[in-house]
Amino acid sequence: MKQPASQRLGHTRKSGSGCAIALRRKLLAWYDRHRRDLPWRKTRDPYRIWVSEIMLQQTRVQAVIPYYGKFLRSFPDVTALAGADEQELLAAWSGLGYYSRARNLQKAARAIVTRHGGQFPRGPEEALALAGIGTYTAAAVLSIAYGIPLPVVDGNVARVLSRLFVLLADLRTPTGKQILLEWATVLLSQKHPGDFNQALMELGATVCLPQKPQCPACPLRGDCQAFLRNQVAKYPPSAKKPSPVSRRFTAAVILDGKGNCLLVPRPASARWMKGFWELPLREVDHVDDRNHDPQPLSEDGILLEKLLGRVRHTITTNKLEISVFRARLKRRASSSLGKWVSLGEMDRLPVTTITRKALRLALSK
Repeated sequence: MKQPASQRLGHTRKSGSGCAIALRRKLLAWYDRHRRDLPWRKTRDPYRIWVSEIMLQQTRVQAVIPYYGKFLRSFPDVTALAGADEQELLAAWSGLGYYSRARNLQKAARAIVTRHGGQFPRGPEEALALAGIGTYTAAAVLSIAYGIPLPVVDGNVARVLSRLFVLLADLRTPTGKQILLEWATVLLSQKHPGDFNQALMELGATVCLPQKPQCPACPLRGDCQAFLRNQVAKYPPSAKKPSPVSRRFTAAVILDGKGNCLLVPRPASARWMKGFWELPLREVDHVDDRNHDPQPLSEDGILLEKLLGRVRHTITTNKLEISVFRARLKRRASSSLGKWVSLGEMDRLPVTTITRKALRLALSK
């Protein structure tokens, strides 16, 4: 029978002595010297930490930084977020993607205001009951903001633990997640849980990389079983990625005499970005590159005139190619299908990234 993590580390969870203490000390000392200067690390405000954790889900740190400051200027506290207009909220989130995060953030903010007196709850069960908050996010916010000793396991932490202890556990499975949580719990610093959790995440994000890990710079390389066995590439077990799906679209750029652009709302039934505005768009099997004889975009009276170029965009496994056309409305067609928006107004509206890319292309011509 396989020994539990605490015994394999040569100590009991109760005593907290031995190998785990040495690992904690090395990791915390490294974090003190090498951690990145990130805006959400300058606060213990649970609201600001929570916002950063939601933004960082499936989004790179460098992409989040400018949005984080802008978002907090618009919604400086949980009460402001709870009372925000959805269009204003989505506009502030526009460009970060995965927009259900923003909607869930507001749902949770409203629950915090009505049920918890405007304070992020300290109890794990209460935190997990909030929209958009899972085990990882709850543990991250509670440990960093309140010093509550809860372990975090995200992709970066799972990679570090997998290599450190040669674990073939898969974070995407319930069994694998439980094994990784057990090891994270054994290692966790009870005195400095927030810093320790951030140190593990930082090590995975900057040193213990998925490809080309920087092992010589790792403070734990002398303890890393995968490194000592020259098997770093074997851990963690590789995931089989779904095959990408290529899709083609045409987009119509229609300007009026004042330079305003026609935008249409995303349908309520849309899988992505409900409530956003975009150029008239249609999915097609192929694109006719001919620039003569205007082609109809739809039955709404939009005629495609000249191909201006193409832009590309990726949403999960969907790789999109959008052919951007200068277009016009038929004489009898009504523009009531959307609204005319000036370029200046677009910063105040939730506009899809595809539309922003297409307009940059069109205006460069």
